[in-house]
Amino acid sequence: MARSLFVFSWCVCLACCVSTAWGREKEVTLHFWGNEQDVLSLDLLRDFEALHDGADGTPRLRVIMGQSASINKTDDPQRLLCAVAGGDPPDVVWFDRFAVGEWAARGAFMSLQAFYERDLRERPDDPYTIHKERFFAPCWNESNYRGELFAVASDTDNRAMYYNQDILDKYADELIAAGCVDPRDPAKVGPPRTWAQLKDAARIMTVFDEKGKLKQVGFIPNYGNSWLYIYGWLNGGKFMSEDGTTCTLDSPEVVEALAFMTEIYDIMGGAQAVAAFQSSLQTGDLDPFVSGKVAMRIDGNFFINTIANTRRSLRFGVTAAPAPEGKPRFGWCGGWAYVIPSGARHPEEAWELIKYLVSKRAYAIRNTAQAQTVLSSGGVYAPMMSSQVDITKWGMEHYLYSDPTVEDTYKNAMRVFVDIMPASKYRPVTPVGQLLWNEQVRAMENGIYKRFSNDVMENARLACERSAAVVQRELDHILKPKGYPEVSFLPVGIVYLVLVLAACVGMVWYFRRKVTARGYFRREYYAGYLFASPWFFGFLVFGGGPLIFSLYISLCEYDVLSPPKFVGLHHYLTMFGGDPLFYKSLWNTVYMGIGIPLGMALGLGIALLLNFEVRGMAVYRTLFYLPAIMPAVAASILWLWIFNPNEGILNALLAKVGIEGPTWLQSEAWSKPSLILMGLWGAGASMIVWLAGLEGIPKHLYEAAALDGAGPFRKFFNVTLPMLSPYILFNMVMGFIGTFQIFTQAYIMTRGGPVDSTLFYAFYLFNNGFRYMKMGYASAMAWVLFAIILALTLIQFRMARNLVYYESE
Repeated sequence: MARSLFVFSWCVCLACCVSTAWGREKEVTLHFWGNEQDVLSLDLLRDFEALHDGADGTPRLRVIMGQSASINKTDDPQRLLCAVAGGDPPDVVWFDRFAVGEWAARGAFMSLQAFYERDLRERPDDPYTIHKERFFAPCWNESNYRGELFAVASDTDNRAMYYNQDILDKYADELIAAGCVDPRDPAKVGPPRTWAQLKDAARIMTVFDEKGKLKQVGFIPNYGNSWLYIYGWLNGGKFMSEDGTTCTLDSPEVVEALAFMTEIYDIMGGAQAVAAFQSSLQTGDLDPFVSGKVAMRIDGNFFINTIANTRRSLRFGVTAAPAPEGKPRFGWCGGWAYVIPSGARHPEEAWELIKYLVSKRAYAIRNTAQAQTVLSSGGVYAPMMSSQVDITKWGMEHYLYSDPTVEDTYKNAMRVFVDIMPASKYRPVTPVGQLLWNEQVRAMENGIYKRFSNDVMENARLACERSAAVVQRELDHILKPKGYPEVSFLPVGIVYLVLVLAACVGMVWYFRRKVTARGYFRREYYAGYLFASPWFFGFLVFGGGPLIFSLYISLCEYDVLSPPKFVGLHHYLTMFGGDPLFYKSLWNTVYMGIGIPLGMALGLGIALLLNFEVRGMAVYRTLFYLPAIMPAVAASILWLWIFNPNEGILNALLAKVGIEGPTWLQSEAWSKPSLILMGLWGAGASMIVWLAGLEGIPKHLYEAAALDGAGPFRKFFNVTLPMLSPYILFNMVMGFIGTFQIFTQAYIMTRGGPVDSTLFYAFYLFNNGFRYMKMGYASAMAWVLFAIILALTLIQFRMARNLVYYESE
């Protein structure tokens, strides 16, 4: 009986295993990286799984939605690219459409052309089959690279100009005289339609307070979502040639557009004054357009929901962005798309998921849920625009146009965005898309801040030429490679392993000859090394290995996705001979060295005050030390508010004593001093070191100095400072190392601006490595940084021989 039960149990277990294995063979699991903040994606994925439950004999599909753990997938793509390079990418990724071409050119994404053509050939009438003619042309074209489909556009947005009708009515007479009239009724005021009218309207509706500061602005060229792109396009310019081989950021049309932007900024007192005004602007109920501080802004259709949720009764309108006289008016669009990374394990099933996610069914599920949430609270729901024309028209009619409770203002506003969508421009599809975006921003800042010349047109020309040259150099490097030989990491790993083994053998041989201990002491000797071996192993694997690897790839061209190519000293020569931002970032970092002696002096001063034996001293020491342990991100956000030019506490305190504070982080001249001032707030960190040094100074030295008639100052300079010289050396060395690694403040507070004034060395290194994936160049910069810090440290130690006093000597 027992034997029978045993056999039966094994049979049941075997049957279960076979059943589980068979079930797994009939199920495919897809990994999807979508928008982590979009909880409605889960509803879509569950519906997709229900449609593909395996009832028709095909494998059942299961979708797991993951997170990319990045700031965004465009500026911060390293996790995705590392997944691709490591052979374990997700099956589908929601990706910014304008960056698709850049990463498709590097082989990060799989071409979808074969899937698309097969469906058109085999099942053209399937409701999920994708048809090119159903998409808005800009959305479709932005998803293609060199004639091949690499992504399927999911949604789109568009830009147009919002105007506050109440403010226009307030200045109606002057605006009508300037030509700003309603085209349907010339007797009524209307928004500007040309650049000349826009310039006049900006001047008319800009108001200054009694102190000469901006109180209300008519129009800020780069407030909302506009950038240099839209002005260049409106003026007939292009940013890339038709064949994609030439950057035309410096074309006359784009230069004129930048000069036009600068002229409007000058009307309001210059870019720095406008930046100070913008820094005090809020969001939500206090949004400057909603609250009447900004009369006009170029922004996306998504801003309609902001108005509806904050001040539904606002009298506003939307019109296409003004253009130069006689030129067409349109917007520029962006949006997201779905891609299949190279090396995805289930491309066929991933294609099915993409087709579902861009379908009308998925659009309806998402928007119905969103509409129910908004309408239940009495709001206005303006649905997002699909990348497909028919779905967008259906969605607008179903959710917005047919809703009798929604004011015509919102319906007419959305119609403008939809109507100008077919003619809207999109960012160039190019292997240097992210760099081109960054450089048009840099050109715009250099232009509006008049970085090179006070002559507006000349300055705009120089700004555009400089940025165009940077993009063109990188574009030529990609499209016209020099044929550098491909190399492998394997020989480097083998050589490193051989060197490590040789070093170990050499150490064993050396110590066997030198160590004379025997028996118990010899065993203890080996035991010591055995206990220390985890550290040695960790250093060799996680320290020495990466050091050798970084040195090797500094001599290579490497982007994680492609095999490395040996370029020798090319990166170092480019760094010192052809990269102006290298010297700019280096100078910015060296400038921050001013904060080292200031911080040391302040820390020592605090330590001297806290070195007295009085009641409650431990509490005071704790309070002064707290800023040093505050998280850098939290401290950065705090100081952003303190440095606010209009509403910050620092300028408010200066105003109390009759001093007009600067614009701080919005000023090219004051941005670095602002960060130095912020650094002094953390002087409590060095205070601890100074206190330790002060406690170690023998009391009899002060007593002897007093007997010789020395006062407080002579005691400080002849006793305290000499005895603190080792601590001075330590704080100085650590200060230089910390200064050359400054990163967080620029990353959180300024993003390197304004006009690259806070583009520090470490931040520029990070951009090259993790935004542009130029790992070889970033590694070369790291080794140059190492050499600089090593040289400065050696110089300090060399000078310390005659200046530093050690009591043991």
